[in-house]
Amino acid sequence: MSLSRDTLQLLLLTQTQNDAEQLVSLMRNSGFSTRARTVITHEQFEEALKSAQWDVVVADPDLENIQFTELLSQIHRLNYDIPLILIPANSSNALLESALTKGASAVVAFDESNILMQTIRREVEHLRSRQEVRLLKVKLRDAEKRSRMLLESSRDPIAYIHDGMHVHANSAYLEMFGYESVDDLEGMPIMDMIASDSQASFKDFLKQYRTGIPDSFELETTGVLPDGEQFPMTMSFSDATYSDEPCNQIQISRRDTESELAAELTELRHRDAVTQLHNKEYFLERLTRAVDHAVLEKQFSTLVYAEINGFDAIRRDVGIEASDTVIREISQCLSSIAHEYDVTARISDDTFIWMMPGGDPAKARQQAQKLISTVNNLLVDLEQRTVQPTLSLGITLITDASPAPAEILQQAHLACDAAAEENKQVSSSAHLFMPEDKSEERQTRSMEKQITTALSRNQLRLLFQPLISMRGDEAEHYEVLLRLAGADASDPQAGAFINSAEVSDTLKRKLDRWVILHATKLLSERQKQGKDTKLFINITGASLRDEKLPAWVQVALKAAGLNHNAIIFQFSEEDAVRHAAPAKRFCYLVRALGISTAVSRFGCELEPMRLLQQVDIDYVKVDGSYIREIGGDNASGNKALKDLLGDVHDAGKISIAPFIESSSTVANIWHYSVHFIQGYYVQPPKADMTYDFSEE
Repeated sequence: MSLSRDTLQLLLLTQTQNDAEQLVSLMRNSGFSTRARTVITHEQFEEALKSAQWDVVVADPDLENIQFTELLSQIHRLNYDIPLILIPANSSNALLESALTKGASAVVAFDESNILMQTIRREVEHLRSRQEVRLLKVKLRDAEKRSRMLLESSRDPIAYIHDGMHVHANSAYLEMFGYESVDDLEGMPIMDMIASDSQASFKDFLKQYRTGIPDSFELETTGVLPDGEQFPMTMSFSDATYSDEPCNQIQISRRDTESELAAELTELRHRDAVTQLHNKEYFLERLTRAVDHAVLEKQFSTLVYAEINGFDAIRRDVGIEASDTVIREISQCLSSIAHEYDVTARISDDTFIWMMPGGDPAKARQQAQKLISTVNNLLVDLEQRTVQPTLSLGITLITDASPAPAEILQQAHLACDAAAEENKQVSSSAHLFMPEDKSEERQTRSMEKQITTALSRNQLRLLFQPLISMRGDEAEHYEVLLRLAGADASDPQAGAFINSAEVSDTLKRKLDRWVILHATKLLSERQKQGKDTKLFINITGASLRDEKLPAWVQVALKAAGLNHNAIIFQFSEEDAVRHAAPAKRFCYLVRALGISTAVSRFGCELEPMRLLQQVDIDYVKVDGSYIREIGGDNASGNKALKDLLGDVHDAGKISIAPFIESSSTVANIWHYSVHFIQGYYVQPPKADMTYDFSEE
């Protein structure tokens, strides 16, 4: 699960309220945004089960009037998939055996906090995996249904082959080869459809297809019809499953001048103009096929990610045209080493890809070393100077346990970065991606480095999401959202990195100040245009504890010429509870400046209103889990939100409902007298403040 964005729903049965709060604190300190509820009877437990979508039940088996076997029965009677973790004061092998036999997920002594945290994390991950599998099964059934309809209606002849024999074919295929039904074709060798003088090349292609990653998934050959007539055809191969068995899908098309021209144009479109290697688009397609091949056929591959060390400096020194010569020379080195069925590509200015059959790490290192040796002997003579380039190589294996293609590429990239770090980019070296590359220490260094680099290169982005008043407030309200621009055009949300324990408080404070400076600059421009705009600016717990921040904000707002009431500082309930005293001081100091405050993800505490009694906060944004629970027949979910908002309004606070994703959610939330709504139904986050509030 995403520790930064998903709310962990804990249902607790503990000896005391203090024990429950200790568990909630444990999970929050471990990175989980946690919403918890305590119950003390079986009746309350069943009512709670029906009221929300719980991730984990944590129960003390020594509670009076509570039997963990009955808890399991209650979960099973409702046919819910919720793991139960027992936390006795003292664990024993007898209890462990009994609990696991009866269906509990784990038994961990209450005082083993680290083990308990890891156990809850593991069970939630397993739960998410099971939920994803169920969702994928539904999607798979729908996809299979649509696939069968498309297959039968397709005008292209298509057949499915297993071990060289036909197992299924569509009507166009039957018509082409003169068969009336699939039954007549079933069990017939595909070789019978190939002309005798083309069968040897067909066998060679099929053998390579099954055992590696062929250079092409198309074969130009000669077919033979039932009357003996031969015709040129192109057979397109892809991995597939039929009746839950792995097989090959073959699509046949007759060759003619027009199709040959289209094939040539496709080939040109897949080539890099400078090196004539394949381009990124083609490589990503082949990488996806290699991953599929590894899963379906257990045929593994190796990916080598190569970067030219110091290429920016080379280009700066010799110019763009001369640097292209360096790129071409290195591409020729790669092409001279790569085998016939390897995939070579250039995916960016200074990055090459080499994918080869086989998942042997020793062989991969050997091949990488060949490339290093070849490039080390390379001297590129240019008009101005002679360049001797070096490479950093990252290696990762593609197996049936590999993640998604984009993650595989990221693994190779990380390994390449490790190689560059080892050689300080002054000599060539290779690094094999290993699980240790994801260790906490490496992740921390990588995260810190990534954010620091983004700050220095101005690669951070601000997005703005409108909040719509349900009470007639005419001011324009936006929340400022931070994004870290990714190299692959994806923008990780701030919650994925700024709230991470792996990022130092110093860096978090720098990020918060960067956001404040850039947001107030944009806000100042809008005020000069006569816009009545207010911005919710998120700050971290590190900034709540920064005693110098209020004074710095006062100077920044004065420099921007802003009205102080145009800024609303927002922090999470978790940070405010964890740092209650600093939060109280911060709110007092900024209120003296005329600045309002807001708390987000509110309602996850066992006693949420206690925070509002301790800290003077103006706006309250309820946790998104409350919004997801309302509507339909979920009376308990509706009551939970109604009670929470009732308490918030009674305390004189302004309420915000996030995660408004549909018109039905708007209709449901209308009854709760909420002040503001926010979500993708209103508008997704955008780079500009362009929402038309006059339409509301």
